[in-house]
Amino acid sequence: MANGVVNGAANGHVPSAANTQYFIANGTSQPVANRFPQGTVIVTNGDSQALGSSGIANRLPHGAQLYPSRPVHNMNALSVEPSGLISPPHGHHSQPGSHHSTRSDSVGVAQHFYTPVPPAQNPNMAGLPQSVSFHAGVSMMSPTNTPHHFSGERMSDSLSTPGTTHHLTEPRNYAPRTAGQPVDSLPPPRFNLDLQTISSACPTSPRDPFGSPERAEPSALIPFPNMPPPAMQQAMLTAAMAVPFTGNKSQKLHELTGTYSGLPTLETAMSPAFFPFMSGPGSAKPSTAGVVRLKNIPFSTKRSEIVAFIGRNSRMLSDGEEPIHIIMDRATSKTMDAFVEFMTMEDAMRCAEKHHQYTQTGRISRLGERPVEVELSSQAALMQELFPLARGVFWDGANPQFLPINNTEPWENFKGFIFPEEMVMLVKHVEVPHRSPFSKECPQRPYECLISTLRKFPWYASDHITIAQRGAMYKATIKLLRLLTRSVSGQDDPVNLTNQLFQRVIRTAMECKGFTILQKDNIAFMAQMAPAEQQRRHGQPMNPTSWVHQYAIARKPGIPLDIVDWYIRLIREQTTRDVLIRPIHERTSIQETLKDTDEYWGYFYHEVNYAQGPQFDGMTLGKCAFLELSAIERILGRALGYN
Repeated sequence: MANGVVNGAANGHVPSAANTQYFIANGTSQPVANRFPQGTVIVTNGDSQALGSSGIANRLPHGAQLYPSRPVHNMNALSVEPSGLISPPHGHHSQPGSHHSTRSDSVGVAQHFYTPVPPAQNPNMAGLPQSVSFHAGVSMMSPTNTPHHFSGERMSDSLSTPGTTHHLTEPRNYAPRTAGQPVDSLPPPRFNLDLQTISSACPTSPRDPFGSPERAEPSALIPFPNMPPPAMQQAMLTAAMAVPFTGNKSQKLHELTGTYSGLPTLETAMSPAFFPFMSGPGSAKPSTAGVVRLKNIPFSTKRSEIVAFIGRNSRMLSDGEEPIHIIMDRATSKTMDAFVEFMTMEDAMRCAEKHHQYTQTGRISRLGERPVEVELSSQAALMQELFPLARGVFWDGANPQFLPINNTEPWENFKGFIFPEEMVMLVKHVEVPHRSPFSKECPQRPYECLISTLRKFPWYASDHITIAQRGAMYKATIKLLRLLTRSVSGQDDPVNLTNQLFQRVIRTAMECKGFTILQKDNIAFMAQMAPAEQQRRHGQPMNPTSWVHQYAIARKPGIPLDIVDWYIRLIREQTTRDVLIRPIHERTSIQETLKDTDEYWGYFYHEVNYAQGPQFDGMTLGKCAFLELSAIERILGRALGYN
């Protein structure tokens, strides 16, 4: 059976043929002559192509064929040469072209000659054979790993380079020839080196011929890491990491900063769910409560008497919202009418109808000894009585509607809802009570007038309220609080000037939408209010004394404190970087101004760049809010724009 396949090689059974010689690489057979005549059949273990690295394939005559047989896994009696071939046991010599005879009874397993090591069994010996001169020289090895050893599963089947212990970089047959020893003429390696080629995603896309091949090109012998596309990488940077919440951070701050970069995108940072700042005056809303007016009340009427007159079951606003407003002329301190606010207009109508029925039955409503008229009123009438000097405006409910500028009668143009002179006179009625005959019997009336003024002031019309007007109201509040503190501690009038009245003034000032964070902190300091109480009850941020240059913005309700502090820290760091990159003469002058102010917000004041002098006093609160919020947006854009 010339040129046939030997099936019984492993069992030692070799079929005979007339003109055929058999060489069994892994098995038993008879000795083989030096020369391989035509028609020789060679049976190898595993891949017949691996036999080429042993040198046998180069000496096969024309017509000789290589056939694989089943692999032999037990190689305990074998030793591995550096070239990746298995040498015969001790006592035998293997030279190219030499004769070897194998006996199945001499060793436990068959002797393996010229058998390549299977890749899965010994990966360190896999790959191309080492360039060696027999028994001479040390092979050259690479000092570090090649990229093939880091590519994971993609290169599990690739054997293009040796293992980590045998990095063979010397070309074959390059070492000097040792005297008396022949040099193997090893066959060239396979062209594709068993590398897995990747189909190109864009086969027609142009590429730089002098540049490195892309990772998706078939010519890329070194596979690049399988990175996701850029869009997915951007999403990974901005998406929240799925890690458990730990630490003292609030859940909202964890959601904001829980990205791979630790910083959110500009869109996320400016979203209403996370942005912690707002316009304080702009956050006020006009009231829509129902109003009842009480006419002809005694000038010494007390708040408790009006509450008893109306009845607590009449659905008035809560005491914290100050539903009772006793109008006082700020110039003369004369007591005018009283207004009572209800939850809805229906409740106000029900109260007015009840007292109207009393009048029809002959029961006249009285406060003290004076009969009182009860009539249904409106928010417009209440605002008109509270701010009688406001010209050029009419009230649509609690909303002010401004008339066009009248050049022929400039005194009829709008100049403000309240004037500094009114607030000065309000304080004078307390400082010099003997000059105010109407305030002798009711010393609490100026304080109640201040409460009504702060509560009902139209802060939502921030484009028509100047910093000077707000400053006049704040100064009057501070002076009246000092006078009231002195009167309460000295027990000047324990019936009218009580600690309850003091707490009402404090609560109204702390809840005033128009006052700044720093102004509210000063008021809380006068009341000896703890910082935790300021933050819990009145929405104050951390470090309120450092909000020096914030004239309109405030902390948004419901935003955690650490969110506000995180934004301020980002603003401080970014503005500091912006100043440090300026020329030295500009940087020095800016840094000198920082020594005179607080450093908590960094150089935020320089970013806003407020005007100084009378121009600043005439600036409206709406303009201040616009400048400050715009400055914050610009700073965050520079800090987070790249993300």
